Amino acid sequence: MHFIRDDPNEDFYSLVIARNGHLILETYFNGHDGDTLHDIRSATKSLTSALVGIAIEEGLIQGVDSNVMAAFDAYEPFTNDGEQKREITVEHLLSMASGIDANVDDPSTPGYEDKMWGAKDWIRFAVDLPMARKPGEEWSYASVNTFLLGVFIEELSGMTLEAYAGQRLFEPIGITDYQWAETPNERTVAQGNLSVKARDMLKLGQLYLNDGRWGNAQIVPESWIRVSVEPRYPVYWDDYDSYGYGWYTHTVQKEGKEYSYYFASGNGGNKIYVLPDEQLVVAIQSAAYNTSYGQKRSLDVFVRLLDALTD
Repeated sequence: MHFIRDDPNEDFYSLVIARNGHLILETYFNGHDGDTLHDIRSATKSLTSALVGIAIEEGLIQGVDSNVMAAFDAYEPFTNDGEQKREITVEHLLSMASGIDANVDDPSTPGYEDKMWGAKDWIRFAVDLPMARKPGEEWSYASVNTFLLGVFIEELSGMTLEAYAGQRLFEPIGITDYQWAETPNERTVAQGNLSVKARDMLKLGQLYLNDGRWGNAQIVPESWIRVSVEPRYPVYWDDYDSYGYGWYTHTVQKEGKEYSYYFASGNGGNKIYVLPDEQLVVAIQSAAYNTSYGQKRSLDVFVRLLDALTD
């Protein structure tokens, strides 16, 4: 890993790898260690997707076709209300196809995330946004979708999303030390800003590789794991192929071999890679937020690992 240590950008922090269910590499850089909590940004969205699956299994959410806006009747009347907004379902939010006028690549859109961060009431901000298109029509990556999913669970459960996650997911797989950002009115930031240890990122990937099982317990329904990582919408970014329910898919070629995998991805190069055929999980923590190199560097690290597997 000399190329990481020689990197003049001192913002690559953790590389942790498990194969066949066993930890095979754990290494830290630039002052971080196994006890350091790190903000994994939008890789959190994949965890929120898992919570949706748990909520459906226990009957809290009736299914992915459940209407979302009906849970926010306390906020009616909505600005920019209409038939399209009333058609938004859990599935539309999970797959970034709600039709809400928001796009991470276009700061001019009304639902651009920085504008939400400036709002006093994020729920009011989200439910009042205009629609750009009919739900299900097109993929448009925007954090407001996942935020609404988190609040949907909060409204139905009567708990913060952080408390719900603690009971249903974190505690069962041994995640005990974490921090999760809140909005000004104490709603969990479901779309990101969860700070965890590198090993705990790895646990989420291993949980998915194990079809939702942890030890003898089924934490996330096996059926949910499978539908979450199915390709649903093409992703137009480099090194991404498609998007499922909070997870991306991609395929790379190395030495004549094809590696297909799914992954969680967060700003700065934070990644959880899961390769079912190789029984491999890779977690990377990086703080190269809002840079041109953070995501590509993490992919480079990952591809070098695939080279080592091939060798």
